[in-house]
Amino acid sequence: MTIRSSLLGASALLAATILPAHAAPDSPGSNVSSSESGDRARLAALLAMPYASGLAGAARAPRLAWVERRGGVRNILVSDDGAAPRRVTAYTKDDGTDLWGLALSPDGGMLAFVEGGDPEYPDDTPPNAGNAPAGSRQMVRVVLPDGRIVTAGEGHAPAFSPDGRKLAFVRGGALLVGRAGGPARVVMTMAGTISALHWSPDGTRLAIEIDRGSHALIALWRDGPGDAAPTFLPAAMAHDQLPAFSPDGRSIAFVRARTPLLAAERGKGRFWSLQAYDIETGTERTLWTAPEGAGSRFWAPEGIGLAWTRDGRLLFPWEGSGWLRLCALPVASTPAARPTPACLTPDGAEIASYRLSADGTHLLYTANAGDPDHWRAWSLPLDGGPARALTGEDEQVMDLAPAGPAIAVMATGIAQPAHPEVLQATGRRVPAVPTPPAGFAFQTPAIVHIHSADGYDIHGQLFLPPAGTPGPHPALIFVHGGPKRQMLPAFNAMGYYSNAYIMNQAMAARGYVVLSVNYRSGTGYGLAFRDAPAIGRAGASEYGDVRAAGLYLRARPDVSAGRIGIWGGSWGGYLTALALARDSGLFAAGADFHGVHDLTDPDHPGLSPDEKRQTRELEWRSSPVADIAHWRAPVLLVHGDDDRTVAFEQSTLLARMLAARDVPFEDHALPGERHAFLRTQDWLRAYLWTMRFLDTRMPDGHTP
Repeated sequence: MTIRSSLLGASALLAATILPAHAAPDSPGSNVSSSESGDRARLAALLAMPYASGLAGAARAPRLAWVERRGGVRNILVSDDGAAPRRVTAYTKDDGTDLWGLALSPDGGMLAFVEGGDPEYPDDTPPNAGNAPAGSRQMVRVVLPDGRIVTAGEGHAPAFSPDGRKLAFVRGGALLVGRAGGPARVVMTMAGTISALHWSPDGTRLAIEIDRGSHALIALWRDGPGDAAPTFLPAAMAHDQLPAFSPDGRSIAFVRARTPLLAAERGKGRFWSLQAYDIETGTERTLWTAPEGAGSRFWAPEGIGLAWTRDGRLLFPWEGSGWLRLCALPVASTPAARPTPACLTPDGAEIASYRLSADGTHLLYTANAGDPDHWRAWSLPLDGGPARALTGEDEQVMDLAPAGPAIAVMATGIAQPAHPEVLQATGRRVPAVPTPPAGFAFQTPAIVHIHSADGYDIHGQLFLPPAGTPGPHPALIFVHGGPKRQMLPAFNAMGYYSNAYIMNQAMAARGYVVLSVNYRSGTGYGLAFRDAPAIGRAGASEYGDVRAAGLYLRARPDVSAGRIGIWGGSWGGYLTALALARDSGLFAAGADFHGVHDLTDPDHPGLSPDEKRQTRELEWRSSPVADIAHWRAPVLLVHGDDDRTVAFEQSTLLARMLAARDVPFEDHALPGERHAFLRTQDWLRAYLWTMRFLDTRMPDGHTP
């Protein structure tokens, strides 16, 4: 079946797009210089480049679907067998309406997606970044084989049954199921929120993850006559998660994890296990418990779960060697057997995604093997033999999706934002290659190594001004958020950091030396780096890496030592504020996007009164506001006032404290915006504010 579209053809889809005039942060007028107008036009053109996300593939057909954001407008594109894409939606406004949660039916004939809402907080009140009079709703839509779009209902997380005849999705604690392409009805409601759905191989059951805050449960819903009550898997005082049906559908494996107390000693305790539940007998058993030491606490990036191989092994992520690897555990038929896991992916590298090939013979995964700053796709035969790289050295690849018998990846490059590619036996097919706007040349960032005062090897990407630009130059440090993130010498697969990469390139093109710092507590460099001692609220040890980066820039002969700035968002905003509070002599100015400024938490269950007092004192000393008396450097504050990740009050508090001490600052609230700004025009406004602020506070800071 073919998804029909009467909208734009492929040639029109691939044409360059510039943000419309209404997206400009300020109306052009006599007070806007030609330089500022040029900055706006260049940055708008860069942010308008097409960026892909939400890659989804069909299990039994070579069809892909993804969301393309172009000029701030999101639409869904579909490609067959890697051919030029066609658009199946007709959205026209940069109003912040998100499209996400894409799911193709197994035969590719239907496509479900979520319109509106916030993927990070799907059960909260939907955002209204465009401040529309009627607000917005979070709806599951379905594109039918003839191209028509129908509404299945209000909710999120759509999932087609294996035969493609049913569609399930959730709304809060309600499960909705209906005929694919028709309306759905509530078949189950319970306390808590449903966080994920997993169909059994035969399509008769759904395994449901239910989050109840202090713990999480897994329930089984059976498709049949009437509305039978769900069956709960034996529950514990823990977070049960990531259920996976065995190939025959008779068993479910899942992770049972517990959160250590804040004061728990690293490497001590046994905090997670692999469990198996027999559906016929209703019995549960422990397959394996992670030992003490590295990997005793469960961690995996979003999207990585469990999977069964055809020969009865269970695949799962584990950091037992100090690196996130994919391991296999033979699932013995007798409870008395105690198998041990064998890790399949290489040591000294981390995985970002994986899946089994269509025929079940190969493990397909993405990892930074051989180079921690370069992610590639790999294929490993499950019956033995070496892994083979599927992608080249000129791109970054972290996400995988099926494409019938082939595999699809989301790739980025130095000058190419995220875009899908289809990896076939006969070669690689790229449905659409994003191209830079005319007149802008992306440069290749250099990998640099910075040594912190306590011996950590810190990786960063260095962006230099164009050759021949007179120096010495102003400099700028970029600190990412998360903090469990990793910046790369290319576009990032996350939209937030795709925009940040554009900003870093734009600042370098304007004459700044820009250094993006992968400080400790980030991902990509192993458990010891990500879970380093005294990070965050336990001592802010990662700030030592940021300070070392500032000293590195100050020592460069091409940098003007008195004109070093810093910028970042979220945890990067926290580190920006910390840098200005502690080292206003090193950092001349900064831009703090939705940062955390007071880390104190009054509630720490399980700690004694003395431990609570000591913990709060440490959290306070780790906070930027604790050093407000030493803050001298000017700062730009930007925050969306509907932020659900970092409270808007974190920025209002800092503004009040800066005003009380007459520290120069400029502040901008974005009404209705969330943490990751939903409208491209708001990113453009915020970035232009940043350019102007740094140019003003670090004079002669750019080349017009």
